[in-house]
Amino acid sequence: MERPLLDNVITAGVKALEAAELSRVSSASESPSAANGNWGGEPREWANSDSITQQISKVSQMGPLAQAKQFIADKLAGEYDAERVGNLIDEKVASNKIMMFSFSTCPFCLRAKQILREDYGEEFEVYECDQEADGYAVRAELGRRTGRTSMPSVYLGPSVYLGGCNDGGLGGIATLDQQDRLGDLLAERSATSAFAQTRGFAPLEWLAAIGQPDRQETLKRKKALLAACAEAPKNGVDANDAMKDKVEAAASDLEALCPSTPARASLEGVWDLQYCLQAAVVRSIGTAEGSSNGKVGPFVGDVTQTFVDDVRFVNAVEIGPIKVALQAEREVLNDTEIRVTFKETVFSFLGIELFRKATKGAGTWKQRFVDAGFRVMDTPSLFVLRKRRS
Repeated sequence: MERPLLDNVITAGVKALEAAELSRVSSASESPSAANGNWGGEPREWANSDSITQQISKVSQMGPLAQAKQFIADKLAGEYDAERVGNLIDEKVASNKIMMFSFSTCPFCLRAKQILREDYGEEFEVYECDQEADGYAVRAELGRRTGRTSMPSVYLGPSVYLGGCNDGGLGGIATLDQQDRLGDLLAERSATSAFAQTRGFAPLEWLAAIGQPDRQETLKRKKALLAACAEAPKNGVDANDAMKDKVEAAASDLEALCPSTPARASLEGVWDLQYCLQAAVVRSIGTAEGSSNGKVGPFVGDVTQTFVDDVRFVNAVEIGPIKVALQAEREVLNDTEIRVTFKETVFSFLGIELFRKATKGAGTWKQRFVDAGFRVMDTPSLFVLRKRRS
């Protein structure tokens, strides 16, 4: 039996909209590179809470627009066994402390993953709807349950729906983080999970937590250090003695909770300088022509450290169209120290390389605190760096 004409027209319209959307996203999407932390997908800036994309997403989750998005999700999913897909969702949510349904190229999903992993040290299961056979059906079913087809869709156990990145559920991962509510929710869930496990025969999470730094206390001290850095001038340039003392005290508090073997941690990605208290005659992250805190003459630039792999990295200072990048290599000496050897300095203008020259120099850096998204080290200058999200 042939499909009704109206059904064919609607299906063709949905497919045309999908093709147009995929074309638009593809043209705007980023390709993986060292400069963007090897992200491949829609522009990371879309995930910012004040972006136009976020505002459109928020509006589209209400009224007729939400119904239209659900209709499109249903059409993309096609016919499926709702009971089976519903059971799949229930099982995953019930069996994980944190369960995230995601799209692998979605910047909102990337932001939520980074917050949970890098700021809170959480491990969780991710179901990538664009990579699973039932993915579109799962998305459609989640839309019926939550009222939103946007990704991510994050659950904290069966009874708590956190939402997406910036909205939905209890407010979304990023929103809850900004409101200082996410840590308490995660801690409450951890306590519940630990208690439940102690009643069984395999209290693995509870046992693994013994002797480890308290996650919530670590998060509290990281935020205190970031707040202290934010009070100082950009990159810590010309900070007064009171500011210096405050940052150092906060860094020492955080150092006390440093995970074991910080020098051996993998550092791949882009790290932004938050603060530098420069020791005399030490220029360990900038170049001989500049400064480790990004100050060149009267200007203060943006300072980044980009790890290409576990050995090679690039320290860069950017002031407007000018970029000075120092290429270097690291060698792990022991659990807390690395030896850094400088190789070459590259000078660029508007992304065009002007010239490069060999650069000599080496030093030993002490790693005071290192986790997936935050670093404190002495070079001997004090450096505070945060891994880039967007």
